[in-house]
Amino acid sequence: MTKLEELSELLVSEIEQFEKTVEKLQKIQEQKILIDSRALENALKLQQENMEKVLSSHKQEMKNLDHSLEKAKAYPAWALTVFVASIILNGILIYTLLS
Repeated sequence: MTKLEELSELLVSEIEQFEKTVEKLQKIQEQKILIDSRALENALKLQQENMEKVLSSHKQEMKNLDHSLEKAKAYPAWALTVFVASIILNGILIYTLLS
């Protein structure tokens, strides 16, 4: 008989524990947990705006650099003209001296 009583007590305690667990689960189900993503959306929108500003600034800097590079020359045009003219004159002088 004692074994039967022990088993019944154990069964009753297990059933009570199960009922408590079920009540907890019901309370959790009744609570509606809403995920508010507005803060995340605002942060992402702000980050995107910042990235667009940086990208726009970068594009403008690249345009300025491209414009500067187009204007930049390794040697001025007058120096190249004088150099080519001196080579031609030297060639003519050498040709006349050797002839």
